[in-house]
Amino acid sequence: MSKKQRVVIITGSTSGIGKELCRLYRNDGHIVVGLARSAVEPDIAADVTDLEAVRRAVDEVYARYGRIDTVIANAGGGLSGATELLPIEQIQRQMDLNFTAALNVVRCALGYMQSGGNAVFISSACALFALPYRAMYCASKAAVNMAAHGLYMELKGHGIRVSSVCAGDIQTNFTANRIKYADGGERYGDAPSKSAQKIDGREHKRMKLEPAVKKIYKCCKKSKKPTYIIGFKYKALNFFRHILPQKLLLDITAKLF
Repeated sequence: MSKKQRVVIITGSTSGIGKELCRLYRNDGHIVVGLARSAVEPDIAADVTDLEAVRRAVDEVYARYGRIDTVIANAGGGLSGATELLPIEQIQRQMDLNFTAALNVVRCALGYMQSGGNAVFISSACALFALPYRAMYCASKAAVNMAAHGLYMELKGHGIRVSSVCAGDIQTNFTANRIKYADGGERYGDAPSKSAQKIDGREHKRMKLEPAVKKIYKCCKKSKKPTYIIGFKYKALNFFRHILPQKLLLDITAKLF
């Protein structure tokens, strides 16, 4: 194993962004171990929401290769619906999958990581902009960003780089797999359903998978900044987020979504 060859762990490796990241790292000659519930050897089958399963998987990677250089917490899922009416178990599941599982994968890998290593959280543009009827998804990704920024500060002096990559909408199976609650009750009526339809109807406008993931891959390799934003539109929105009054920004977003 050469010094330039890195041992990389990627979660959510069987589809979408994770699968494409695995391909790009392997094409560049790196050793990649994907973690996913349906993974097969040499990848490792593990439910990332199960801390003990994650620990065993990370221990196995280290036992195989004697080091861990990069960990990419990519696994996640979506949830939409009126926040007031969402089942509490679905809210907890959203936080467990998008935040707690991502953090635990990184924490376990850090136990084996030396100076020169890097940890990357695949977050979302929704971590930067709150959306109506997707508030819990936005909250879970905002939590990811805060954890990443905290780790960035804690590990910078130890030679370990930490970044959060906020990706905009990409053409994957994410939209189809999102858990949707359309019932709005007396207060919200059909607003949650219309909001979901509006977002789902923009599938053709989402970024193409391969070019978008190439940009994510470059960010993962650099990992020099605490936050990367993928997509010009989202970079522009982030700029306006910092100059517009918060109330105005939220009112505009509410009308759009």
